[in-house]
Amino acid sequence: MNVQSAESILSRLNDYTYATAKQLQIAEDLKSNRNARRVLYELEKDRLIAHVRYDYKVYYLASKGRGWIGSNKKLKRSWITHSLMRNDLYIKLGMPPTWKIERPITWNGNRLTPDAYFTKQNKYHFVEIDNLQSMQNNYDKIEKYRDLFQAMYRKYKYHPTLIWCSNSEVRKNKIKAKAQGMKIQFM
Repeated sequence: MNVQSAESILSRLNDYTYATAKQLQIAEDLKSNRNARRVLYELEKDRLIAHVRYDYKVYYLASKGRGWIGSNKKLKRSWITHSLMRNDLYIKLGMPPTWKIERPITWNGNRLTPDAYFTKQNKYHFVEIDNLQSMQNNYDKIEKYRDLFQAMYRKYKYHPTLIWCSNSEVRKNKIKAKAQGMKIQFM
C-alpha cells in the first residue's frame, strides 16, 4: 500500500473517530471486502490503527497513526456507537462533501454543537445522533435548534432541515412532538 493511500485512510479514521471495515471500505473506495480487510490488516500490523471487538471489529487510530497524521484527538469508548451511527448516516446521505462534525455554531449569544452539519443545494442540514442522550437534553437541543432556525430564516429566507437519527421509535415520536413546526427528517 502506498503512503498516500495509508494517509487517506488514517485521516478518514481520524474524522470518523471509530469505524467498521465496511464503512472504511465504502468511504475510501477499497473495492472488495477482501481488499479492505487486507489493507486494514497491514495498517494494524504497522501499529497505525487498532481495533476493539463488538459483534465485529471497530477500528480507531493507534497512537502511532495519530502521530503520523498529526492528530491529537482523544478517544472515549463511550463514543463508539455514536460514531458508528453518524458514519452510517453520512454514507446513507451520499457522503456530502461539506459534512462537518462537531463544529460549534454561535448566534445571538447562543451556542449549539450539532453532531454534524452540511449544505445541500446551498441549504443547511443539521444532524443529531440520538443514542444515549437524556430526553431532557434532547428537548433542550430542540429548543436551541428552533431558535437557530428562526434566526437563519430571518437571514437566509428558508427553513433549515434537522435530521434526527435514532434507533428508538419511542424517542423519535417524542422528538417529533417536541419539534412540531420545524423541518425535521427522521432516520
